[in-house]
Amino acid sequence: MAHLAVDLGANGGKAYLGQFEEGVTVEEVHRFDNRPVERAGRYVWEIDRIRAEVETAIREADGRADLETVGLDTWGVDFGLLAGGELLRPPTSYREPSVTSTRDDILDRASKRQIFEATGINNWNTPNTLWQYHHLVTREPDVFERADRVVMTPQLLSTLLGGRPAGEVTIASTTQMLDTRTGRWAEGLLDALDLPTEPLPEVEEPGGRLGPLRPGLAADLESDPELVLPASHDTASAVAGLPLADDARAFLSTGTWFIPGVELAAPKIDDDAFAVGASNELGAGGRVRFIRNVTGFFLMEECLAAWESEGESLGYGQLVAEAREADPFGPLVDPEADAFDISGEMPAAIRAFCEETGQRPPGDRGALVRTILESLAARAAIVLEEILTAAGTDADRLHLGGGGVRNELFCGMLASALDRQVVAGPAEATAVGNLLTQAIAVGSVSDLAAGREQVAAAFSPTTYHPTRTDDWGEVKSRMRELMETDVA
Repeated sequence: MAHLAVDLGANGGKAYLGQFEEGVTVEEVHRFDNRPVERAGRYVWEIDRIRAEVETAIREADGRADLETVGLDTWGVDFGLLAGGELLRPPTSYREPSVTSTRDDILDRASKRQIFEATGINNWNTPNTLWQYHHLVTREPDVFERADRVVMTPQLLSTLLGGRPAGEVTIASTTQMLDTRTGRWAEGLLDALDLPTEPLPEVEEPGGRLGPLRPGLAADLESDPELVLPASHDTASAVAGLPLADDARAFLSTGTWFIPGVELAAPKIDDDAFAVGASNELGAGGRVRFIRNVTGFFLMEECLAAWESEGESLGYGQLVAEAREADPFGPLVDPEADAFDISGEMPAAIRAFCEETGQRPPGDRGALVRTILESLAARAAIVLEEILTAAGTDADRLHLGGGGVRNELFCGMLASALDRQVVAGPAEATAVGNLLTQAIAVGSVSDLAAGREQVAAAFSPTTYHPTRTDDWGEVKSRMRELMETDVA
């Protein structure tokens, strides 16, 4: 029996057929583009189109294997509004500028420290669910009052495919609305902010059964798969799919966002964690991801989109090859700067940032891509070092998962910036972790540790060693200076 993992990112979706019964097999069966679109003055997700793509993936997988389960993971933050099981409107994207407009209203009633103490989440550099939920309740009450259930994106899609509405702990813990010590909604905080808890679903561990596919879809299939809850936050699945061991729990999950962190046995909610902006997100197997989100390949993705809109046919391989030929240690950008958002043309924004910070802008396309990659490596290294210090631990190597695994140039940069080995793989860690948590749900794998042993045996990682560490020390010093500069 096989499982289907549907992994939806903020720039694309992929579906993988896999099993954990006789070794580990993972096979891609479908992929599609996914970006927020502007509709009626809001950036939203085309959820009907996404659902249609997921249904295509299910049909394709059914044609190749006897499907036992289907599980979806997605990016965090965003949610859908249901009324009687029907979607009220397309979900708002976390990149919609208006969702941050009530942040100051929240902070007038609860300090950042109070929110951190209540939830274990310290996310103020990137959009979060709390802001979006508060904006909905206070600025769009007519819409909110029509909803009887609020579900995060992976559970929204599961519901639209025929499953029951549910909550799942790994993605719920990212919302800044859940107490990560108890796994329950932080009712005290939400009451203080006058945010209703009634529409929020009961939170379950990965492995919950959601029911069969809707009849119209199921009738097209040879299999009779059941919808289940995997680790439904994509980072939770990605970390579950890495071969972490007791002596090596530092990781970086790469994608549109980078999530550097370390896996812990329990939340760490103290002065050190608060000072570095670290958050505690719940993972598979009762583990905690002690992390901080930073902007990842979003800058590169936006540059690629801009160049292709001009009629050029490019790919990441070509961009990385051009960057490899560019001179090292040129200008840097802070990927977290306000200057880099979804509006405007990213290559122009990068060059403008360099000018405003007194640096010579990168010349050709290869130099610009190298600027992005060196900046991402330096920023991720700085954040990871801060997280390890706050966690009171260290690591002599970093496990890397996600699309960055295929970017050998970036992997070498990261090892050098960290002055630590980088163990890269599997590239599709999110799909592997999604499939693994489905296999645990049906009893094919006993627990997370056993599954990770199978992952370690099935995939051959590539190890990168640091070079030119003195030069990279200077790069990180320059990045720290940029991090203190506000360029909008």
